[in-house]
Amino acid sequence: MPSAVPPRSSENAPVVQRLLVLGPFLSLGLVLVVLWSLVGWFSLIYPRSLILDVQSELQSTADNAAGETDALLREAEGNLRTMDLLLLTRRTKEEGRDATVSLLADTLREGSRGVTDFMLAHTDGRLWRIPSGDVPLVNLGPDSFLQELKDARAQTVVVGTPLRLRQGARLVLPLSTRLSGDRGQFQAAVALIDLDTLLKLYRARLQRPGQAIFLERADGVALARVPELPNLLGRNIREDRPDRQLPASAPPTGRFEMGNESLDGKDRVVAYQTLQNFPLRVFASLEEDRVLGGYLAQRRAVLGFSMLVSLTAIGLMVWLTRMQARARLAEAERQATADASPMGLFRAALDGRTVYANETYLQLMELDRAHLAWGWLERLPAHEREKAREDWIKRVTEGQAMDRLRHVRRSDGTEMVLSVRTRPMRVHGRIVAYAGTVLDVTEPVRRQEAARMLSAIIDSSPDYIVQTSPEGHIVYLNPAVRRRLGMDRDAPPPHLHQRQFFVDGGEHRFEQEILPAVMRDGHWHGRWAVRMRSGGELPVDCTLILHRDESATVRNFSWMLRDITDELAVERERERSQAVMSALAHSSAVEVLAVDTEQRVIFCNRTMEQSLGLSPRAWDGLTAEQLLGGQRYGQAQPLMERALQGETSVEEWRDEAAQDRDAPRYIEWSYGPLLGETGQPIGAYGVGRDVTDTKEEQIRLLKASNTDPLTELLNRAGFASHIDTALERARDRGELVALLYLDLDRFKPVNDEYGHPVGDALLKAVAGRLRHALRPQDLVARLGGDEFAVFLHQVAKVEDAQVVADKLVHALRMPFRIGALELHIGTSVGFCVQWARQADINALVTQADAQLYRAKRAGRGQACGSVCSAAPAPEPPAGLTPAA
Repeated sequence: MPSAVPPRSSENAPVVQRLLVLGPFLSLGLVLVVLWSLVGWFSLIYPRSLILDVQSELQSTADNAAGETDALLREAEGNLRTMDLLLLTRRTKEEGRDATVSLLADTLREGSRGVTDFMLAHTDGRLWRIPSGDVPLVNLGPDSFLQELKDARAQTVVVGTPLRLRQGARLVLPLSTRLSGDRGQFQAAVALIDLDTLLKLYRARLQRPGQAIFLERADGVALARVPELPNLLGRNIREDRPDRQLPASAPPTGRFEMGNESLDGKDRVVAYQTLQNFPLRVFASLEEDRVLGGYLAQRRAVLGFSMLVSLTAIGLMVWLTRMQARARLAEAERQATADASPMGLFRAALDGRTVYANETYLQLMELDRAHLAWGWLERLPAHEREKAREDWIKRVTEGQAMDRLRHVRRSDGTEMVLSVRTRPMRVHGRIVAYAGTVLDVTEPVRRQEAARMLSAIIDSSPDYIVQTSPEGHIVYLNPAVRRRLGMDRDAPPPHLHQRQFFVDGGEHRFEQEILPAVMRDGHWHGRWAVRMRSGGELPVDCTLILHRDESATVRNFSWMLRDITDELAVERERERSQAVMSALAHSSAVEVLAVDTEQRVIFCNRTMEQSLGLSPRAWDGLTAEQLLGGQRYGQAQPLMERALQGETSVEEWRDEAAQDRDAPRYIEWSYGPLLGETGQPIGAYGVGRDVTDTKEEQIRLLKASNTDPLTELLNRAGFASHIDTALERARDRGELVALLYLDLDRFKPVNDEYGHPVGDALLKAVAGRLRHALRPQDLVARLGGDEFAVFLHQVAKVEDAQVVADKLVHALRMPFRIGALELHIGTSVGFCVQWARQADINALVTQADAQLYRAKRAGRGQACGSVCSAAPAPEPPAGLTPAA
């Protein structure tokens, strides 16, 4: 089967096309990535390797310079220790003039490398040359380097700052040590190292321009530098620039780079070495510009070349982007034009496989791109596919075009008519493919069929249908009109004008009313009268329709006339019936309301208008909700809806909004359906009857049966009725409830001594105190004689029942004043507390009554209660015991 043909590699065409589009950009991008990767290596990694190489050289220089400096200082230190040993063995009074000491000093001066002189010193800064006199050679003052030896132990070595012993003398670097033992004014020996000798050693290590060697004491004092800098020696270089100090954790040897914090303010590459035996560091450095001088020129050249290549590549990509954008725009225009076409466009290979289709084609055929190739074949019924495939191969073989209509069923089950046209595509006279169009002609075909059907309907219609020209000439008469006029069915229309059928005044109405309406709205509908050839008038229901062409020019008018003679007779009879019914409804004392199926008011009698405070027919155009208002409509809506379903309902309403009464009215409303000729509801009616007098009499009788006439409290029957309702509400809310039974103490003696009138007055006073002591929502009743009952709901906790009972005992213990009498009575209270959802009224009564007798036996004037086992189990207060 054709539908089994596998899809070709053309499905990968979008991927290949995208790769072709992105290929040049990817290539140029790869070139730029490689180029700038090399530039990045040359700019970032290569200079770093240069600096590392230089730092290795500088580290070697620093190590050698540090070794030579350490050797020089160690030699001087050894000579000082020799001098200290000699002085320790030669204990004379004048050691500075001792010949042996002088000989040793001369020997050391001549044999020591770089040491210019040896001296004896005091820690206060005085120096004596050996041999020495009484007067010191020079006094350096109390702040000299010798001060550091004042409290030092023997053989402690201190490196001082460079100094000149006399004006114009050479700079020397003093190295001092504390003498062993007590030598009087001589406390230290000092070796003076020639600074120029040390600098010569450093200069010999300088290998390239811009290189420097610097000797620094551990505390930051500059001791020597090559090349020299003015005002440097002896200065603490860290005081003005703390950032020059190495961290305490710095290793003995190291490398780093410096910026403007260097001594000469230039960027330098530095390596240092710490002397092993002395608190000194030797720094070897080279100006960074000397390291990178040649490299910087090369980098500028490389960057310039890279920028030129990059700009060229970017220019190429911009040019390619613009060219591709133009190509995509042209393709998008072609595709958009194809997709916007109302026709489906497609191209098919010679084997029948569809290789291209626009969106309209896909929509018409209800296909997606994945099923494009053989979708047209799969849309056909299975039994037609093989024949359609063979027909295609035959037409391709013969090079024929195709024009045909195909009926296709949509996915929703409806049928669609497609007009399919194909033409061969020829290249050098050879057919390479077929191009075609698909057009949905369902609507045109349907319109043609509808036009034929409409023509058949008009011909068979019993109504009179006439077409006239814009000038009023009759150009078409349907068969019904022809039969009425006695004309032959197939005879051409006679030369007639529409004025010939106008009744008296009809032409004026046509010109002033009908024609302007038709020209404005395109149609007019109303009642009309036609003059018959016999001279009589025929009442008709008339619809006049205006027809225009594409240029909005009036082409003709269509008149559709229906004989309504019989309808008018029926309407007149209906109007008479409605008038009679309306008069009866308006004269009735009951309220009458009628609505349609959408609850729009269609009738409201005068009694109801007066009840609602409306003027006559003010309800016209209103809905039932607008007429009755929110509260009344809320009551009436369910009855109306049931009536519209065909049911009859009766309800009694309490009307609080009566305008002419202080007390509410009671209205009995009956709602039922308005039935049409078919027996189905076409609306609803309501009849309201005032039953206020009857209702008030019922309420009075009910109240009298539930109220104690003496105290106006609830009686036993009323209490039982109200307690059921209150208990049901409490169950819904999950509340605690309590029942209290009260029995007056010492009431019978009062009644016996002072008579029943005083006893009755006392009972009224007791009722008043009970009402005052309780909440408005609590129920209180006189059960008979001197027995009372109280029902509490919305009890917050169990203990509250005891509180209320104690409150009632206290209230009735207070004296009563009846006339001139002051009477003292009391009460005993028994009560029971229980959750409403588990409460049973009979159980409550039994338990409350039992607790009342318990209070009586306990001595009267007390309140005893119980907690039902269904309630929570907190500890009961005093006088409150759990129920058995």
